[in-house]
Amino acid sequence: MGEDRTLLILCTAFRGKNDRWPRLTVKKIPKAVLDKCEWGHDDYSLKVENLPKAAKKPKQVTLFDVEGEGT
Repeated sequence: MGEDRTLLILCTAFRGKNDRWPRLTVKKIPKAVLDKCEWGHDDYSLKVENLPKAAKKPKQVTLFDVEGEGT
């Protein structure tokens, strides 16, 4: 890590002194967060669906467009 960077580590438990490395922050993950996690899965694939195409945006004109030419 560079002098202007820090690192945050979240874990279920840790031993050691936090002040040994000034740019390293170690925090325990709250139980409320751990209870919402899913454990023991081999595959965390997301369900992907084909979404409808977005509507076309109206033509935009800027102050710098030449008359008859738009973006």
